[in-house]
Amino acid sequence: MTLAQRNAEILKLLEEQTKRNSASPAAARASLIAEGIYTKKGKLRVEYGGKSKKGAVAA
Repeated sequence: MTLAQRNAEILKLLEEQTKRNSASPAAARASLIAEGIYTKKGKLRVEYGGKSKKGAVAA
């Protein structure tokens, strides 16, 4: 398998996964939770810009 063939296969798999993840709002939510971007409660994780439970720490 050449590098170009490998890249084409990867792109194909990514397109299929994107199609499955964006099939419905429920599927999109489930995929974001499974990937760790959102919590089960629907809040954005701190690593991705969500609010921290802890107060701001003075530097």
